[in-house]
Amino acid sequence: MEEQIPSNQPEQQRFTPEMLEQLKRQAKELAIQQALQQRLAAEQNQSQPPAPSKTPTTIVRRRNLTLAELLVMLAVSCGLVFGLQSCWNYTSNILPKIEVKIQK
Repeated sequence: MEEQIPSNQPEQQRFTPEMLEQLKRQAKELAIQQALQQRLAAEQNQSQPPAPSKTPTTIVRRRNLTLAELLVMLAVSCGLVFGLQSCWNYTSNILPKIEVKIQK
């Protein structure tokens, strides 16, 4: 029964220089293995294409105007210019010449 009960005094284990050297070598080998595994994992992650994102992306592409679009723009701009000129002509030349006749 006394064998199962841990003693209050810890066992003092003394490390010899040979044991310390062996522990250092093991720690060094373990560190090298971990570094190699991390490097391989990083290379594998870089070689894999990025996963497609779940959010839709908007791609804007510039293109030249088609002939139909150019003709529509020309027609609209000519219509605006001629419309403004005719309105100006009407208000400045024709309106002052109109006489108002009053019946008596």
